[in-house]
Amino acid sequence: MSTDRSGRMEEKDYYSPPAPFSNSPGITRVTRDLPPAHCLLKINSFSLFAESIEKYESGVFEAGGYKWRLLLYPHGNKKRNGDGDGCISLYLQIAETETLPLGWQINVNFKLFVFDQIQDKYLTIEDAGAIKRFHQMKTEWGFDQLLLLECFNDASNGYLVNDSCIFGAEVFVIEHKANWECLSMINQPAHNTISFKLENFSKLDKRSYESPLQNIAGLKWYVVHFFFLPFFLH
Repeated sequence: MSTDRSGRMEEKDYYSPPAPFSNSPGITRVTRDLPPAHCLLKINSFSLFAESIEKYESGVFEAGGYKWRLLLYPHGNKKRNGDGDGCISLYLQIAETETLPLGWQINVNFKLFVFDQIQDKYLTIEDAGAIKRFHQMKTEWGFDQLLLLECFNDASNGYLVNDSCIFGAEVFVIEHKANWECLSMINQPAHNTISFKLENFSKLDKRSYESPLQNIAGLKWYVVHFFFLPFFLH
């Protein structure tokens, strides 16, 4: 809460990034109880950390068969936000790319987190429904305006308590393992009958017989005749 010029109390929306970024399409900020599945980064003495470090690279963690790290800018990414614009910036970066094959690319759906230590909940930030493609020319994705510093530094919001905070990440790799099925409809193709004649029927001793291949509408077809009579069972 804050006071405007008339003395009235007004409530600020700390979850939304400031103008001109307030209309960022697709980015959602919701809370949940479940901790992130793949990475938790706790920082003690955050005020000292923020004074001395412009960009922090977390340790490497594994998710989906690949190695990742978090990139944290405690005063915002100035290369993308000018002077930082009063926000914390947080990104997911793929690590150890030198071990990946030439021309690699990885499609990922991911979420980033900030822990609310008072409510015991995780603020979850994601580009809802978006699949991000990591490749040699684009090794990191994330949020330039993850959270307003004014909100983050206010201990009553629960993100920075006793000068300690926790960030996190979930990473889900989209594998290309889909099953393909193709159905083609043919409207009364010409020569669409297969004739199959069995000679010397009483002397047949196989469980099944196949007709010769026949070309119908550009495809190869044949008929299989199965016998299930008791005298064929041995």
